[in-house]
Amino acid sequence: MRKYLFASLFLFVFSACTDTEKVPSDIIPPQKMENILWDMLLADRYSAQYLLKDSARINVKDETFKLYESVFVVNKTNKTEFVKSYKYYLNRPDLTKTIFDSLSVRANRDRQSMFKNAQ
Repeated sequence: MRKYLFASLFLFVFSACTDTEKVPSDIIPPQKMENILWDMLLADRYSAQYLLKDSARINVKDETFKLYESVFVVNKTNKTEFVKSYKYYLNRPDLTKTIFDSLSVRANRDRQSMFKNAQ
């Protein structure tokens, strides 16, 4: 009985000491993921503000996906890596919250900067 108690205690202590913030090596790191998501938000905004006005001449969906591909190229990744990483982060709400909070702060900072420069 003591063996099982000791083994359980050892596993509990070992798991408590692991780094819960660390992501697997095949997953895009949080800071890079934040940058990719930021660029994708900008691509979406461009698509909504400019491409939709031209929707009679172009396929907005295809053009938006081209913008996403350029985001992947700029950030040295691809769609497969992004989707895999995005799914990983969706299953880790602690990390996802940090990323989205950072995106929110970044957007507010940019918004304040724009208003400050407009005055």
